[in-house]
Amino acid sequence: MKKPETKLVEKIIDRLKAEGGFWVKIHGGPMQQTGIPDIVGCYKGKFIGMEVKMPGNKPSLLQTVVLKELEEAGAKCGVAYSVEEALKIRDKTEL
Repeated sequence: MKKPETKLVEKIIDRLKAEGGFWVKIHGGPMQQTGIPDIVGCYKGKFIGMEVKMPGNKPSLLQTVVLKELEEAGAKCGVAYSVEEALKIRDKTEL
């Protein structure tokens, strides 16, 4: 049985792919840098990183730091608790 967060990631990926762009779920492992967002992609020429959490859960300090570093490098990033929030992260404009 899949965990609720895994199901949410799948729903988000399906919706993002249906609307275009390049999207991939990052599966962590021992040879990978820790803190990389769950979903990374490119949409309309912009790199995007999304950490996916179930409502009530928060990203770790390391995940938060990596999202901030990616944003400082020009990416759109955020924490998605739903498909709708993932779309908002994808579509957010620069400040």
